[in-house]
Amino acid sequence: MRRRFGDAAQIDYINVEDPNAADEHSALLGEVREAGLLFPVTVIDGEAVYDGAVSYPAILRQVESRLSGAA
Repeated sequence: MRRRFGDAAQIDYINVEDPNAADEHSALLGEVREAGLLFPVTVIDGEAVYDGAVSYPAILRQVESRLSGAA
């Protein structure tokens, strides 16, 4: 991510089994559960965009699209 986008994007990994992380991100986790999404969930700009698996090419395309203003 850093090689492709520099400081314009960053990755944050949140282990939802960590009680501190679960407390800190309880609103987002509530939305994920209410929507019936499967972990892992990829969230970009606060919006869950992928669930159930991690697709690095899809994530890179989504980030590039958002940075270019196309999304």
